[in-house]
Amino acid sequence: MDQKTEIALFRYRIICEVLNGNRKNRSQHFRELAKREYTVPGKQEEVKYSWRTFKKWLFLYNRYGFDGLLPSFRVDKNKSRKISKTLQEAIMSELEDNNPKTVSNFYRQLLRKELITPEMFTEATLRNFLKRKKISFTKDERKARKSFEMPHINMLWTADFMHGPYLTVGRKKKKTYLCVIIDDYSRMLVGAGFFFEESSLSLQITLKEAVLTYGVPNKFYCDNGKVFVSGYIHLVCAKIGTALIHSKPYDSSSRGKIERVIRTIRLMFLPNITISSEYTLEKLNTDLKSWITGEYQQRVHSSTKQKPIDRYIEDLTNVKIREISRLEADHYFYHTIYRTVRNDCTINFKNKAYEVPAKYIGRKVEIRYPLDNPKDLRLFDDNKQVARLHPLDKHFNAQNTISYKEEPTDV
Repeated sequence: MDQKTEIALFRYRIICEVLNGNRKNRSQHFRELAKREYTVPGKQEEVKYSWRTFKKWLFLYNRYGFDGLLPSFRVDKNKSRKISKTLQEAIMSELEDNNPKTVSNFYRQLLRKELITPEMFTEATLRNFLKRKKISFTKDERKARKSFEMPHINMLWTADFMHGPYLTVGRKKKKTYLCVIIDDYSRMLVGAGFFFEESSLSLQITLKEAVLTYGVPNKFYCDNGKVFVSGYIHLVCAKIGTALIHSKPYDSSSRGKIERVIRTIRLMFLPNITISSEYTLEKLNTDLKSWITGEYQQRVHSSTKQKPIDRYIEDLTNVKIREISRLEADHYFYHTIYRTVRNDCTINFKNKAYEVPAKYIGRKVEIRYPLDNPKDLRLFDDNKQVARLHPLDKHFNAQNTISYKEEPTDV
């Protein structure tokens, strides 16, 4: 007989008199037993118990039988304590639509779709849950892979998102997301920024700053997430002459370099920042920039055996960097909205009125603005910029007569 069974028998002997109905006042009987000391199997010293412990043993036996008296008996055995019933149903529904191949891929997929957060439970918890449900993934044959590296800088950039820390905004906590872009040859972090949204807009802002700083890449490599397959990023890449390439679904191994960079950020940057209620998104990005320029770019890379900054500068003599001006970038990296011009020659954008030439009254017009400057509104007609819009100034208008003739525009 094993020790657990011996302990269960010991507990049974204590409650058996109550089970047989020999004691009418159970609580009083257990209080009397609590005054004694007991020799417990596996323990050298005698032990005293609370009378409530005896009542608990009685409850467990009545409900679960002899197994309820076994040490470390869990009422919720084979049930997930961290994954709610509603969330379990959502996870099972997600599995019906696709085969993520591995638990790691599936965990990242749930995070990306915001069905869960890293604080809710870990990958190990999900793995145990799927194991209890007897769910296994179909694995394809292991593909033969070869290590590769572009021969020069700016031939290939790779991008991805990472879940960042929570920041206090007003009275609420908001989650941040880090967009990262690396150069394949030098391993330079050419683009990186924290945002409150994992969106196409965040990606384009990061890419725009990278292009203005380091030039236009030949190829832009990313996964199949909804952020990377939006029409906007396809349009931007087409305009700047960059080939947009997507990896195969759930093939994280093909993005090993960017995954390694993200791991480095998690291990070497995030633990060294102190987040308080006053810590802002701007401060987070300032600290990130300082870490990139002061540490990451200056550390010898384990694969290239060179500092990323040195490797990038060294190769500048071998390639011709395709540069674009900020004005050109504003025309490539823009967001479009449509508004109907009101009778007072204005449109409304983000709760603010902007003046539009009078000839557009009643018409639905196209308004574009640079991604990183939503206050710089520009009116387009037949795909040509015809005016820059300015905020409504009622006091100025009170002193000037409105003209419905062709107006000079600030282009």
